[in-house]
Amino acid sequence: MENKRSHFNLILILGLLTAIGPFSIDMYLPAFPAIAKGLNTTVAQVMLSLSSFFIGISVGQLVYGPMLERFGRKKPLYVGLVIYLLASIGCAFTASINALIVFRFLQALGSCAGMVTSRAIVRDLFAVKDNAKV
Repeated sequence: MENKRSHFNLILILGLLTAIGPFSIDMYLPAFPAIAKGLNTTVAQVMLSLSSFFIGISVGQLVYGPMLERFGRKKPLYVGLVIYLLASIGCAFTASINALIVFRFLQALGSCAGMVTSRAIVRDLFAVKDNAKV
């Protein structure tokens, strides 16, 4: 019974960590017009922050893979979550579109830690044939 409970908790935590990146995109898209108005810019410029986010996700995956192998799973994950948190605060309080674009890039770098770490942990703990099930 305890094994099933810990298995469920692990999958729940890994799922939440994996969802940080997509959640940061999906919750953001409907707010484009309001962000453009609040920052006194155009929706097209706000879209650059989405492009910046995707670039950050791409770069982050290349960075976190080797970091996880070298430093273990916890430290890079914690660093990524702190980067994500600080960048999210920066996004919330920014007054310029240029700063928002930079903060969104950093936010993506941080959110990527959860996605990459989750995949690495699944690979570590489960057989190859069971990876897709988890």
